[in-house]
Amino acid sequence: MLVRNAKPQRGFTILEVVLTLSMAVVLMSLVGATMQFYANNMNVRDMDIRRIQLATSVMQMIADDLRATIYTEEFDSSVLEGFLTGAVGQAVAGAVDPAMSETLGLDAVDPSMLTGDGSTLEDPAAMETLDLMASTLTLQRPGIIGNQFEMQFDISRLPRLEQWQQTLGESTAELADIPSDLKTVTYYVQPPGAVGGVSDPLQGFLPQQSENSNPVPGGLVRRELDRAANKWAVESGGMAGLLATGDLVAAEVIAIEFAYFDGAIWQMFWNSDNMQSLPVAIQVKITIGDPAAIQSGDVAAAATTENGVVGARSFTQIIQIPAGRIVPLNATTGVM
Repeated sequence: MLVRNAKPQRGFTILEVVLTLSMAVVLMSLVGATMQFYANNMNVRDMDIRRIQLATSVMQMIADDLRATIYTEEFDSSVLEGFLTGAVGQAVAGAVDPAMSETLGLDAVDPSMLTGDGSTLEDPAAMETLDLMASTLTLQRPGIIGNQFEMQFDISRLPRLEQWQQTLGESTAELADIPSDLKTVTYYVQPPGAVGGVSDPLQGFLPQQSENSNPVPGGLVRRELDRAANKWAVESGGMAGLLATGDLVAAEVIAIEFAYFDGAIWQMFWNSDNMQSLPVAIQVKITIGDPAAIQSGDVAAAATTENGVVGARSFTQIIQIPAGRIVPLNATTGVM
């Protein structure tokens, strides 16, 4: 019986095995780094797109409200004043029965009152630093009042169907709204942890961070309230209820700024009672922080810059006011 010699089988040497494993490790490291870079890049782009969409929605909401702003012109009594102070007025006053003249007050007309002498306007420079949310300053006529960081204005809009139902505030601290076609809308940014501030309706579904309830979150607050109810709350000491009333529309917004164009320059404060008109346009600038930092509660880190990467991003839009007009130059005060 013949036995054939089997061919010797060649195997891998230890050096070849080590080199192969090393190349596999390097290749897997490169693939992992590429996937991580791709995931981080997609996450950054996704967050940026989300911020753009949020800013677009917030700007559209503010623009819709501002375009519905109304202003009631002050009654122009110059013709009547000229009539009462002129010769015709004196003749009419003499022809009227004395008792009726006394009732009408024609004999007690003060020329300084008719001409408006002695009227004073509030200093705009001092009003720029006024905290509208904590002050009792209200408008006598519907219009706009605001500074660089807060704005309050009156809009005319038919109430929606659900607003006709009698509604109460979600908590005892909130003010109840009533159906009305004249509303006062307020925009401001609430600092995180504010005492008695507007609460987030979704906060009740979040896990408790401590034995007490979760702190009040910060963000952009929009308050829409009947003008009469809003004015009554301000003048009757109901500021605590006002601060707790409203909707937290965007917790990602960490700052908001306003500028008011009077037809010549941009101003940091506007009071339609003093300016006697609405601004021609309003510039709105909102700053949206890093969503990841805001979600973790570190608002300071959301607005800082690290390694050239901006954590916060600002968006600016100029909104034209249809009812606005150029403010005439006031010869007495020398301001627009």
